[in-house]
Amino acid sequence: MDAIKAPNSVEGPHAQHGDLSVVRGAAPRANHVVEGPHAQHGDLSVVRGAAPRANHVVEGPHAQHGDPGVVRGAAPRARMSASLQALTSAALAIPGMAQAADIETDYLYSRYEEGDLPAADSASGRASERYSIDSHLFRVAGVVGAGNVAADLTVESMSGASPWWVQPGADGRPVQVMSGASIEEERVDLQLSYAQPVGVIDAVAKLGYSDEDDYQAANVGFEAQYTPPGAPYTLSAGIGYSDDRIEPTEGGSAQYPDRIRSADKNTWTSYAGASWILGPQTVVQGVFGYTRHDGYLTDPYKRAYFVASAGTVPESRPDGRQIWTLSGRLRHYLPALSAALHLDYRFFRDDWKIESHTLELAWQQRIGEAWLLSPSVRWYSQSQAFFYAPYYADFRDDGFASSDYRLSPFGAVSARLDLKRSIARHWTVGAGIEVYEASGDYAIRSVDVENPGLVDYTSLQLRVGYRFE
Repeated sequence: MDAIKAPNSVEGPHAQHGDLSVVRGAAPRANHVVEGPHAQHGDLSVVRGAAPRANHVVEGPHAQHGDPGVVRGAAPRARMSASLQALTSAALAIPGMAQAADIETDYLYSRYEEGDLPAADSASGRASERYSIDSHLFRVAGVVGAGNVAADLTVESMSGASPWWVQPGADGRPVQVMSGASIEEERVDLQLSYAQPVGVIDAVAKLGYSDEDDYQAANVGFEAQYTPPGAPYTLSAGIGYSDDRIEPTEGGSAQYPDRIRSADKNTWTSYAGASWILGPQTVVQGVFGYTRHDGYLTDPYKRAYFVASAGTVPESRPDGRQIWTLSGRLRHYLPALSAALHLDYRFFRDDWKIESHTLELAWQQRIGEAWLLSPSVRWYSQSQAFFYAPYYADFRDDGFASSDYRLSPFGAVSARLDLKRSIARHWTVGAGIEVYEASGDYAIRSVDVENPGLVDYTSLQLRVGYRFE
């Protein structure tokens, strides 16, 4: 089975959504709310694709939504005790990959492509292309003295149009206005970690920096794990801090005089959890996570439409946000089938009144001595932020306003298939594909007015790894 991880705070296709499980690759930036298409799973071995940056689609309350794991520096996944490692390796490892290695290298390519905005949902009456992201993730990890060092470098190129604001159509139904010109940006993210036993505690320190055209973020994190001698359980906890600065393109210019020139945000994330070995084939984990964002949490590129003035103003969100998550995971190995069942659930709640539920079911099937096939399905549902509306009749008393679909009520389903093969003990190759669809019909509660900007996407991943012994 793959390693049970510490809470993931993001979900959705971008971390800015709010869905935690969707982002499966590099950590999307925490300034948005993403949902799970990335969820930032983050486990290279599951190769969930590179995490699209949270400023875009992300679904779910994440990233800025409120998932601690999505936040850069947020809670890193917990390391396993020797006994837990033995069980998980027996359950999920590919032959030739379970042995320790002095140096491990991985390369992961991900192509994320959003479906076009339908003509019926577009204010222009024409279909519109949306975002695509090409991501390259390089990882090197190895033993240095008594500890382990790892470095993850992610390079992303992003292009396309993104939702700008929502306004009423001729029949009063909300329609989406897209950004006029195609956006092209690049992001470089470097994450470093060092793990070493400190007495009876397994400790990990993390440091990272991310830079893109209009956004910079620096993060630091620490986590610890303790397994009492002879005990069938492991306790873990972590804390992380991220300091972010945004300098929007053309902020304060003649074309966008009401767009901010720069702003700052900081994020604290923390988690505490426990893993239990229930038997020779079963492991469970429970994790509680807490995240606090302070500073500029608004998307400077989005606007909100007001019927009273027949015009738009920059969107505005509260300058603080608290997020609570509760996650449960089950890993059960079936020796007779050479397979493992994975069941994950996460509950998310924040003080913006968003609540979300994420349920994921996966099957890890070994085929022969070298192949691992991993199909999975995932369901997500969230309520809306207290200040969200597709568009507004008049201004709110508190001054908040946002028609961002990531803050709207909706649900999503996704299906994923991963295939990995080990070659001659040292090499590993793999590929994966994920198809994601968001709709008000998938939400727990009835959605009276669906946001026209909800996203569908397809993600393709290719991976190659080599282990030096």
